[in-house]
Amino acid sequence: MPADDPEWSSFLQCAFLTVLEAADEGLIVFDGEGRCRMIGRRAGELFGVEPAAYVGKPRAEVLEAFSRACEEPDTFLAAASADAPLGVPKVVVDVDVRRPRPRTVLCKGVPISRDGKAPGRVVFVRDVTRERAAERQNKQLQARIADLSPFDPLTGLLNPRRFREELDREHGRSTRAWDSYAVLRLDVDGMAALNDEYGVPVGDEVLEQIAGRLKTCLREYDVLARLEGDEFGVLLPGADALAARAVGERMAASIAAQSLGTTGDGQRVTLSVGGALWVPPSGESGEDIVQRSGKALLEARKLGGGKVHVEG
Repeated sequence: MPADDPEWSSFLQCAFLTVLEAADEGLIVFDGEGRCRMIGRRAGELFGVEPAAYVGKPRAEVLEAFSRACEEPDTFLAAASADAPLGVPKVVVDVDVRRPRPRTVLCKGVPISRDGKAPGRVVFVRDVTRERAAERQNKQLQARIADLSPFDPLTGLLNPRRFREELDREHGRSTRAWDSYAVLRLDVDGMAALNDEYGVPVGDEVLEQIAGRLKTCLREYDVLARLEGDEFGVLLPGADALAARAVGERMAASIAAQSLGTTGDGQRVTLSVGGALWVPPSGESGEDIVQRSGKALLEARKLGGGKVHVEG
């Protein structure tokens, strides 16, 4: 049967719609003049819109009707109405629909391709409520597992919760023994740029190598933890200002001395180090010392990469 035969074209259209409906995909089709040429049954169901009432209508009117069902209409419109040319990545977003019943709908707008041109646009919508709920539950489960574990999964160092526990324990010991201690906070300079240039897997490898080197700079009873992202924390029991600065400088030098990662040319990164002391008698808590070391870290960053600043 010829490709331009009306009956054959009608059959292809019906077959296309049947495949989409069976795959639970809804669609809205616009031609190059901005008119709606087709609305699938599933799309109408998801957004509470009667398809027959909007076929042939201008795109703006159709999209406005669909967006009224959305919690954030602009999010839907950004994906559905974008006039992206061929070759440009399609816009894919999750849209929260509040009626006819609450659900999460994945929406993506795709230009129609014909002879190297885009004579129209198709908006695909799919109900992903169950998928997103399962993802949230999995994230919550992983978070609970992480809370129960004392270790950071990437570096094997202590995590922030365990670091605070060790800090509270040392604060109590130092108070009773009339002894001092120091907290260092270390930040990897330029980590965001490294991730952007080489990718997060290389960045993660660099963090693992940094963690290994930092361990070699400490005494057996010092505490090293990954606080968040590219920031590390160190607890130095019994340390004074001179010892804290010496440890900070030793750590910074150990990282700056060699290249890291497996990018071929190797990456040289530096550490900014800020430190603060608790010296008796003092009414400060362990958390106060962490905050002061954070301020010292900011001062170290102002001095440039690889600098150490320790407050008394």
